[in-house]
Amino acid sequence: MPLDDLQITIEKLQDKIKTHRRYLSGNETATRQVLVDPLLLALGWDVSDPNQVELEYPIKKKKADYVLMSNDEPDAVIEAKSLGTQLDDETIMQAINYANMAGIQYMVITNGDDWVMYDVFSPKPIEERILMEFKITRTPAHKSVLQAVCMWRSNLASENPMPTRDLVLQPDATEQPFESDDRADSPISSPVAEPDTGPGWTSLTNLSDVDKNSPKPKCIKFPDGCTERFRASFVGVLREIAKWLVDNGMLTPENAQVGYPEYPEYPKYPNFYFSNIGPRHLDKDFRKPEEILDSGIYIEKNLTGQECIVGAKALLEHCEVDPDTVQVSFE
Repeated sequence: MPLDDLQITIEKLQDKIKTHRRYLSGNETATRQVLVDPLLLALGWDVSDPNQVELEYPIKKKKADYVLMSNDEPDAVIEAKSLGTQLDDETIMQAINYANMAGIQYMVITNGDDWVMYDVFSPKPIEERILMEFKITRTPAHKSVLQAVCMWRSNLASENPMPTRDLVLQPDATEQPFESDDRADSPISSPVAEPDTGPGWTSLTNLSDVDKNSPKPKCIKFPDGCTERFRASFVGVLREIAKWLVDNGMLTPENAQVGYPEYPEYPKYPNFYFSNIGPRHLDKDFRKPEEILDSGIYIEKNLTGQECIVGAKALLEHCEVDPDTVQVSFE
């Protein structure tokens, strides 16, 4: 498995997710064909060869999406979900139970973007059983390569695959964030450093009484540990929260209409939406719309700093995420 070829495949998958997110979201079959199968092939698993990969593998009265095979014996079970599906604890435990019932030691769960591999029979707590973990659209391609080799056919068939979760690379001086654009308040294109928790961070809940003279946030940290740095602005906070919610399947076309909450300080916005499936308020078009991750969901950016923060909190609360668990930094 040439690592250069694997990196090229992952870079292509990054582009496919960005270009076809709307089509793939909620479509498990398409997610498997467009995102999962190509990565498995790059890792040495020919999905068209039942000696290597059995599809719809029967486990009791259930069927596993994929089982990776070596010498007529199962190496790992893969449970695939549609792009945007949140890989929550219930979903993970269901997949682990499939592998456990079939006596298969390794389980991989993916939505085509997030990939996590577990040692099913380890006596450790579930979070300590993780052997591999990466997110194609958030992890630089060369780091995803190092994680993905845990599923490399030769490695997995060795019966003692090398765990890759704890492999750490020093950031390259030329490393760029995956998504960027040329808008004035868009994410910056300079190298992104992982921010430290602690001094310099404040909960989104603590942001209030924002005005034009207030310092503008430059970085945001989400409950899952994901961090994003952007050009200092309050609009950036709203955008990054919308992207994170869409990316994790919490803000969808079905629930995208998020209106102004009943804040007494904003009585003049009864027909106003922060986000909508189309760029339109109840009685007029958005003045400054932006589509989020090709999802068909738009946010309104014609807002004051205070309105951006109110909108960011409204989006989180609408998706049942506590704003107090989201932190921003001004440094």
